[in-house]
Amino acid sequence: MSELLNSILEYADEHEMLPESGLVLVCVSGGADSMCLLEAMLHISYERGFTVGVAHYNHGLRGDESDRDEAFVREYCEACGAAFYSGDGDVRGYARSSGLGIETAARDMRYSFFMDLARTLGAERIATAHTADDNAETMILNLARGAGANGLSGIPPKRGIIIRPLLRATRDELMRFAGERGIPYVEDSTNSLDVFTRNRIRHSVIPVLKGINPRLSEAATAASELLRADEEFISDIADLFITDCCAGLTADAGDVLKLPFAVSSRVIRKLYGGSLALKHVKAVLELCGHGSPSASLSLPGMTVRREYDRVVFDSGQALDEGGFAQVFPSDGDSVIILAAGLKMSCKSVACSDKISKINKSLTSFLFKSDDIHGKIAVRPRREGDSVRLFGHSGTKTLKKLFIESRVPLRRRPLVPVIADDAGVLAVYGLGAGDRAVPGPGDVALQIEFEEI
Repeated sequence: MSELLNSILEYADEHEMLPESGLVLVCVSGGADSMCLLEAMLHISYERGFTVGVAHYNHGLRGDESDRDEAFVREYCEACGAAFYSGDGDVRGYARSSGLGIETAARDMRYSFFMDLARTLGAERIATAHTADDNAETMILNLARGAGANGLSGIPPKRGIIIRPLLRATRDELMRFAGERGIPYVEDSTNSLDVFTRNRIRHSVIPVLKGINPRLSEAATAASELLRADEEFISDIADLFITDCCAGLTADAGDVLKLPFAVSSRVIRKLYGGSLALKHVKAVLELCGHGSPSASLSLPGMTVRREYDRVVFDSGQALDEGGFAQVFPSDGDSVIILAAGLKMSCKSVACSDKISKINKSLTSFLFKSDDIHGKIAVRPRREGDSVRLFGHSGTKTLKKLFIESRVPLRRRPLVPVIADDAGVLAVYGLGAGDRAVPGPGDVALQIEFEEI
């Protein structure tokens, strides 16, 4: 086995890329890098016991040249006995309809084909031909875009079932390997055009940097591995914080502020669920330190709110701020208040001597039927609503009670208020009032809530 093949196999084993059996789909464009990858994987498969299939995607962007590449890979697979699978699509049409650039649209469609094919065939891995040079270009591109440690880590060796066995191999090493083995390949004419950002980096930036360090690609590979190790370690700390200290997409604002920025920025991005610009991360941290108990911040596709000492990430699936329609419960009713996430039930009961316990409940309430004025209703809070809670002295407005109980501003319209024509009888989560309190043996209306 050649020195390059040994290096590729060592790198693959270091990152546990290769399966013991099953199918590995090798993505082959027909260019030198991917043809070398195919040769390497075929050679290694004889020793390791997995089988190789070849996946080729025809982007249709270069007319006859694109068809030439597909035919070339197909014929090569027929000659070496590897199963060949091809796909194609209207990249330009997809780019227009999705608002993406041609490069991004082509990549999305290509990887979608590879993943769908892998699922159909039951492939264990998908191998792509990214090299150390590709990794260096990616790191420079991400640096120009202002990326953090994750972006500066470059191309990951493994992501899900996608593996990149050539990531430590340079393009020069692969060209020598192709020459020694007589591996044929085709040239993509667009590689010489500087209309694409990556090509400009390859043709203009990389030569300058190689003038400073001829072993730029190897240096970039070493740097990316160091950065990736740091990123994984700090990311694990952020995950541990989220597991131990967060309730869903809600965190204690003070706890977030106490974290080192390296950790808090990752916690914020993870709760957000995607990449986030530095200015947005800093804005969330400012919200965590905001003096107001009710403040909010609009991010792309999400609202982040300060609710007293908590910070809540709301993607729009949270409870509706518009409250809910009032209902008039009667004996035997069961009603879903969807906006509040509650189920309410109502029934007539004969009170026992345990009513004091129920009167102190925050979710189950008893009202003496003879003391109810007019029709009982369950509705959102209204301006001026007030109540004297059972066992408390003094009447307070619901607004003041909500503030004292630290009920977030946006949830207040969703808190069920039980009232009759004379005013408030009880408030879900706060307690029952001291009016219409039944005694033992009284006929009463019992209203209960449970979360759904």
